[in-house]
Amino acid sequence: MTEDEFDPDDALFEINRKLANVSITNFTFDSDYDTVDKSRLPEIKHFLCSAQPHERECFQSVQMLRKYLTQATSSNSSVDDILNLGVLPRLRELLVEHTQHNVQFEVAWIVTNIAAGTSKQTERLVNNEFIPALLQCLHQAASNVKTQAAWALSNFAGESPRLRELLVQNDAIGAVARVLMDVSSKAYDDAQAYGCYAEITSIFDDEVLTDIKALTWAISNMSRGGFYTADYWSKYLLAFDALSRCILFDHVDIWIDGGWGLSRILHNMHGVTPFYENFQFAPQLGERLAELLHENGKAVSIPILRTLINITSLPDSYCMRMIDRGLVSSLIPFMAPSVESAIRKDTFLVLANLAACNEQFVEQCMLSENGLIHYLQEHIGVPGYMYVATTGEWTLASKRKAGNMIEEWKITTDALWIICNFLTACSTEGVSALLNQFPELPRSLLKLTQFDLYSLPVQVATKTVDAMIQLMLKIGSNSHNDLFVDSWKAFGLERTLEQLVQAHPNSKALNESCTELAQLLNTKSTTAGGMAAAFGLNIPRQRPAGASKRRVLHGFEDGDVRLIENAVGKLSI
Repeated sequence: MTEDEFDPDDALFEINRKLANVSITNFTFDSDYDTVDKSRLPEIKHFLCSAQPHERECFQSVQMLRKYLTQATSSNSSVDDILNLGVLPRLRELLVEHTQHNVQFEVAWIVTNIAAGTSKQTERLVNNEFIPALLQCLHQAASNVKTQAAWALSNFAGESPRLRELLVQNDAIGAVARVLMDVSSKAYDDAQAYGCYAEITSIFDDEVLTDIKALTWAISNMSRGGFYTADYWSKYLLAFDALSRCILFDHVDIWIDGGWGLSRILHNMHGVTPFYENFQFAPQLGERLAELLHENGKAVSIPILRTLINITSLPDSYCMRMIDRGLVSSLIPFMAPSVESAIRKDTFLVLANLAACNEQFVEQCMLSENGLIHYLQEHIGVPGYMYVATTGEWTLASKRKAGNMIEEWKITTDALWIICNFLTACSTEGVSALLNQFPELPRSLLKLTQFDLYSLPVQVATKTVDAMIQLMLKIGSNSHNDLFVDSWKAFGLERTLEQLVQAHPNSKALNESCTELAQLLNTKSTTAGGMAAAFGLNIPRQRPAGASKRRVLHGFEDGDVRLIENAVGKLSI
């Protein structure tokens, strides 16, 4: 798991404590205290099992069990105390007693906190058939019981891919999404009663806000993958629509969990055409995501960027429906070297995906942004080093931690991806426009090859060579070509390519790219058409290692297991 990935356990702890603190009622069994001592559990069990669901003693006994789990001294040992009472069958009976909403709510709360415990404790609930009972609550219970049942089911989802798949098979995520849509509609009705008719609005009812926050978190947690999620594409449709609409509400917790949920669903559905053909989303989603980028805090920006990464990895016909035309302008401030590396890395990845879109979008919406080209120039180099022109060498400029260097090299790689995708997607005129803004590009690429080749990450080396190839193929006999090709040769690029292959002998992609660039440098023809013809190429050439939409995997529990299986063994800087 990466350092900046959403950790459901932390969020769950906070939500649990808040709910316990604000929702304990004044009812007591026969005591004036809100705390329950362990010695009273046998007495509570007696009334729980002997009283009828509609009797006061039944409600009070259930409530005291819940208090025992949520009071300040509670722990996993408290959960074991409840499990050792042997009352799970009785609690399950009461959970589906739909005429007693207060009892149902307290039982669902108990189940929520047990499911938040250890794997062994959660498995006890599974074996006692609590998942079907909770699903029944989602369809038949009162609103507050539905929300608590959704929360409980989400704790099951957080336990393992096996349980997540079981929940998806039973359409738990769709059922929770329906509840979220209903509660969101109520929030909009309340807002209109206050005279607020905009799609982006606050939630005025505190109980509704609590429900929407819990339901959004529940869907986000259920959206984790780790199994063959593509087989269940239809189950995710309503959840995606519900999250795309609730993220319009003006509340930070909803932005965070809604962003992670949208990102995970898109990740699960990567390459699943039926999902793309049928999914629905709020029309304002693209504009809203661009706006949320500027909310303060990494907690918001990271999930929003991850959502944008997955949106921009979609085929153009779907991607263009979901992004706002002003997205590029919104992203540019996050390219600055002063921005935290985790945010910059994701920003560059979004832009690399966008640069693989159609020629019109790239030339009209990206090349026209001077700030974008400026920050690209700043990142195409060796992190922490300065290039000394007089010696043609890189010297250490700052002592960065190894972890930071790894992150910075990833950003350099993404900057090169953007350049490669520009060169592939743009027309010859577009490439000339790029060089007018970034005249040092050929020289910057050459400088990278003059760093210690054994320390140069293989992906950085590969994308540098790919960019050089695309530059030669696109410009051809243009005046730029005579200058930079001669310069490359003068600095011994052909020898450097041989040394790169020797430094990274196991990289097939780098080996092939170096061979192709060497052939282009050695050809006597200096025209693009002549060079392409010499090697049987077409112009512009769509090279496998050139422009393409890229994806990242964040941990072994996100995405379809097919993606995880394909990624194993391919991880590198």
